[in-house]
Amino acid sequence: MLAMFDCGAFRKRNTRFISVAAGVMPIAVLTLAPGLLQGQAAWRQTLELQAGWNAVYIEVDPADPAPERAFAGLPVDAVATHDAVPSAAQFVQNPGADLSLAQGWAVWYAPSRPDAFLSNLYEVQGAKAYLVHATTNATLALAGGVPTALPAWKPDAFNFVGYPLQDPGAPTFAQFFAGSPAHIPGRIYRLAGGKWRQVTNPGAESMRAGEAFWIFCKGPSDYTGPLHVSTPSPFGVILSQRGGGGIVFRNRAPHPVALRLAHTADPDAPVPLSVTIEARDEATGELRKMAIHLPAGNWEQTLPTLEAGQAIRLPLELRAQDIPPGERHSLITVFTDLGTKTVVPVTATRDENP
Repeated sequence: MLAMFDCGAFRKRNTRFISVAAGVMPIAVLTLAPGLLQGQAAWRQTLELQAGWNAVYIEVDPADPAPERAFAGLPVDAVATHDAVPSAAQFVQNPGADLSLAQGWAVWYAPSRPDAFLSNLYEVQGAKAYLVHATTNATLALAGGVPTALPAWKPDAFNFVGYPLQDPGAPTFAQFFAGSPAHIPGRIYRLAGGKWRQVTNPGAESMRAGEAFWIFCKGPSDYTGPLHVSTPSPFGVILSQRGGGGIVFRNRAPHPVALRLAHTADPDAPVPLSVTIEARDEATGELRKMAIHLPAGNWEQTLPTLEAGQAIRLPLELRAQDIPPGERHSLITVFTDLGTKTVVPVTATRDENP
């Protein structure tokens, strides 16, 4: 059940707040620095590549997903991702093995390589893990949109995954997966010195932002992290003068989780949001709807700490009268005290003729 939504700083005198539940579906998770890209809300991700193989988690859908353009100007000569159910031998060996002959790998080779004709990876997608080979140290900078879905777990198999995390402050592997029986005890491998090394003490090793790793999933799982964030649409919060939306936050950790929100909007095209609640006047006992207006630009808001298994819903509406006709985009980033991040796209539309 969803808990009562009592949004601390939103409280007004002589009122108490009651949440309204709604059906939800999962959305993707992201991190990074905000920006705009072709009129859409976008994020930028920066990854430091070392000479040799790098196991990276790409969090954005690149604006131009073709590998030869996503990695243009960089000393990157091979990129690979894995989609099939792997055997153990496929990843506990040197990743420099001939990936084009390994089952389930899609690989892009730079045009300068003699084996470039073997390339079968045609797009770089967000919310996905990759092996990237660099001939020298380099910085990879990507800009793009928020992925609309996370890859599904492959049951009873090792999965090549990663997660958007705060940097610094990421959780240990044990902290992150504590709420998922399918991943306990953790059978995890991370890349170190060009070799896959088993994480023997998940409670002592911290995860890293932008890092991909292998982890075994025992049976089916829908786990997306300690805090599950969902919206009615897979594309995030969709708002217009005809109706509002909302975000549901569910604690899947076995302990309390604190969270806060940060709204990021283009200063030239702000998105004015309001929190819609039902308020009971303690003097008269009447129940009425009430809108708590948030700033149109950037803002931050702390939400109530969620106990284990608890969930709350944040109902949102667009102040359409405060913007001209057209479509605008912004992002709401959800931070937890465990060091995780989730990015929710917001699309706000005002029609010419309401």
